[in-house]
Amino acid sequence: MNSQVFSIKSNASDRELSFRDGGSDYFEVELSGGSLAARRMVYACTDGHHLADLFAKIAACDTPWQGTERWESLEGEFALEAMCSTVGEVTLDVRLSSEYGGPEAWRVSARIVTEMGQLPRIARDAAQFFRVVSGV
Repeated sequence: MNSQVFSIKSNASDRELSFRDGGSDYFEVELSGGSLAARRMVYACTDGHHLADLFAKIAACDTPWQGTERWESLEGEFALEAMCSTVGEVTLDVRLSSEYGGPEAWRVSARIVTEMGQLPRIARDAAQFFRVVSGV
């Protein structure tokens, strides 16, 4: 298994969203910081690279964008929404969840705050990560 990792750190707290190669069509997402800790394997065989495309799209913005850019995994275990304030503060709404219908199903959602100036680095890291994970 490749040890490929990339992360997005909050500018507002110690919160962090990390991505790790999970091997064989999967990647692992971890949301942590303060009293929050959640981790989930995400199936990415067919559409993981679309998350890298989302980061590239928002990184290409020269000015704050309006509305929400969204990505959700094929099986719904991970979703991310990106919004930008008029001053360039970028909020990433992150949702992780367990298998649906299980007796102890869980769902965690939290925000990561970053800034538009960080988006080019995040987009580069995401492109490299998903290229390695998917073998493209």
